[in-house]
Amino acid sequence: MLRCTRPFVASSLALLTALVMAPPAGAVAATHQPTLGTKGANLAAPTESIVRPLAATQGCQALLDSGKGDCAAVKTATGDLIVTVEAGPKIQPELATRPWVVRVYRPTTAIPDGSPDGWEVALSTHGDGTDPGPLYAGVTAKVADVTGDGHDEIVVGYRAEGTGEILDFDVVGADAAGAPQLLAHDTVYKGNVRTRNGHLVEYEPVYRRADANCCPTWIERNDLDFQDGVFHVEKIWKVKTKQAEIPPSDIG
Repeated sequence: MLRCTRPFVASSLALLTALVMAPPAGAVAATHQPTLGTKGANLAAPTESIVRPLAATQGCQALLDSGKGDCAAVKTATGDLIVTVEAGPKIQPELATRPWVVRVYRPTTAIPDGSPDGWEVALSTHGDGTDPGPLYAGVTAKVADVTGDGHDEIVVGYRAEGTGEILDFDVVGADAAGAPQLLAHDTVYKGNVRTRNGHLVEYEPVYRRADANCCPTWIERNDLDFQDGVFHVEKIWKVKTKQAEIPPSDIG
């Protein structure tokens, strides 16, 4: 499901239920970690050109291949973008996993009929005409300010099926010319990610050697703050799982 801060609302996947606004009792102090890169991202420049008309009177749903899916217009600091999310058929009836196609469009005048209302695919999970897209149980696109500039970016969360509940996510902004730009990618095992007040917050388990997959000893919170063109990862606290109150993820 597609989510944005205004006006889309959808359900989310939760580990627990309460939003933690301050470090819990017994939390370990913050430390700094390296920055996030873009390696492993699902979104990339497409290998084939896709340009489509979209009149000002039409909704972004007109850009969906099947007519079924989610979309949103995004006003970045340097121009407008559109993000679309479409699910393919399940790979097995008893599983939720299916291929997904996510596209990020930018305005263009390079359209055959000369229409001024053309939109071009600039980033996509769908590499070419034979590629069905990456396999996940669910994909969520959210529109929110996560760089602290007062303008929106796109965060796409890809949730895998299975006990690991692995969450991949891509962050997309726009460059100085208004073109979509991949800003970051990360993978969180059995964790949650939230957009909050101009940055991203990760909650993930920390296991001791003898811990079962279900029962990590610790829960760690990391804040992802955008500075100098990259996301810096800061460990805010680490607390015993029994004491942790983790909010639901809002990107899948």
